[in-house]
This record gives sequence, C-alpha cells and structure tokens, in this order.
Amino acid sequence: MNTRFLETFVAVANLGSFRAAAEQLNVSQATVSSRISTLETELRVSLFDREFHATRITVAGAMILDKAQEMLATERTLRDTLSDPATAVGRVRLGLVSSVVHTWLCDLIEDVARCFPRLELELTVEPTPNIAAAFERGALDMLITTDDRHEETCACAELPSLEMGWFGPANMRNEVLTLSDVANSPLITFTRNSRPHANVLALFSERDLRPSIVHCITSMAAIARLTQRGLGIATLPLTSDLAGPELCQLNVDAKLPPLPLYCIWRRSSDAATYKAIADLAGVCAERHKGLPQPPPA
Repeated sequence: MNTRFLETFVAVANLGSFRAAAEQLNVSQATVSSRISTLETELRVSLFDREFHATRITVAGAMILDKAQEMLATERTLRDTLSDPATAVGRVRLGLVSSVVHTWLCDLIEDVARCFPRLELELTVEPTPNIAAAFERGALDMLITTDDRHEETCACAELPSLEMGWFGPANMRNEVLTLSDVANSPLITFTRNSRPHANVLALFSERDLRPSIVHCITSMAAIARLTQRGLGIATLPLTSDLAGPELCQLNVDAKLPPLPLYCIWRRSSDAATYKAIADLAGVCAERHKGLPQPPPA
C-alpha cells in the first residue's frame, strides 16, 4: 500500500474536508479524491460518507484511523534514524522468496529508493534453500526468507508473518469444504520441503489425512495460473497481487498456519545500511499485515 494514500486519508479525516486536505498536501482535490478512491477499493470499504456535500468519516474509516497514523509515525521515525541516506551508495544483493515478491516487495523497493536514492538493489528470487546457499558462498548480502539463521557472522530479524489461505478457481466460489475434501483434490503448493510445503503437509497429518496428489511449484504466478484453470486447490498468501476474478479464496474448515519471514544480513562494514533496509522491510510487512483480509468466498 502506498503511504501517500494513508497520509491523504489521515489528512481528510483530521481536517474533515477533501479541499483542506488538498491544500495541506499541496496537491489537487482530484488527486485527493483519486487516492481515497484507490484506498477504498483496496480495502473494500467506504472510508468517508460524502452525502449532503459533507465529508464524514465512516465507522470503517474510524476503525483504521489510529492504525494509519501509527504506520505514518513509524515511517517518519525510521526516516529520522537514517543519518544521511544520500551518502549510501553502491549495490546490495538481496535474495528473497516469491511470497514477498507478490505481497509487499514493491513497497520495500519504493521505500529503499526514497531513503537511499543512490543505492542499487540486485534481487534474486529463489526458494529458501537456494538463496541460503548463495548467501553462504558470499553471493548475496541479505536474505528475506522463511527460515531463521543464528550465527556470529550474521544478524537475523523476525518480520511480521504472511497469512495464508486456500484458493481455487472461480467456479468453486461459495463452496464450503472440509480438509478431507481438499485431500481428495490435487493440491498445488510451494517447492518441496519448503516451509509452506511442510506446513500444509503437517496440517493434513494432524488429521490423519494425506493429499492424493501434490504439485510442488517454485513460481507463485504459475501456482495461481494452474489454480485458475481448475487444476487443483492452492495455498497462497491472502493478500498477494495474484488475486483476481478467476481466483477465489475457499472456505475450508482448517486454517493454514501463517508463513514466518526473517531478514538476515552480514555483520560487515555495511551492516548499518543492511539493518536500515531490514527495518524498512519490517515496516512494509507490518503495514501489509495490518490491512483487513478479504473474506473467503
């Protein structure tokens, strides 16, 4: 989510006027309206009641106002802690899992570019074992991964986890399923022996079930495409950018465990920069986690 939209929402809520907010933010009233409309579409709620030529915050808007203000305050604090972002130059080699790519990576890239305008990012998107091996041989400086790491030569920060859900093709909308129903359908999930793969198999094992067919796929985009074609039931982050009219969240009587995330970096002369990026990653992940989740179909 773009923090400028949250800033605009807070301004309208505090000032009680789209026009006053536009003046305060030094943008047009049309820009304010567009930002609020985009935010409402993303959150699937109305934030303001615009009837009778007045701007009144709705109950839903009031529910998230404090959270939005906290997010903006945290971002300001992070900016203040960076002594002189413009002096950070060079390249950071970041390895990350695809779950981050399809949730809050764009927010992180935007925040890093704003805080470190002269810093280059080189991204490697691979399953956790692959990027862990690249980190060990010195080919990567940082990781955003599903497994923690505790060694003297590196630092590890836990990030807010990703909520996971069951997904199927659009023609399964409104169906109520048991875990046994899912076990009898082809299952489409992440790379074999990855954390998401292990989590879903453990869930079946707890109920003495075993999926009939398990397709293990590295690419989240491929998982979504195959699911849309009706080739199986998938496990995906609830708020990934792959959601669309041909893919719906399923109502299953077994909740998937959240997917843990960790940011790992080397204790080197650039550790301060790495930690600042890790802090930004934490803010992006928290901001993403704090948004309302779409209900099952």
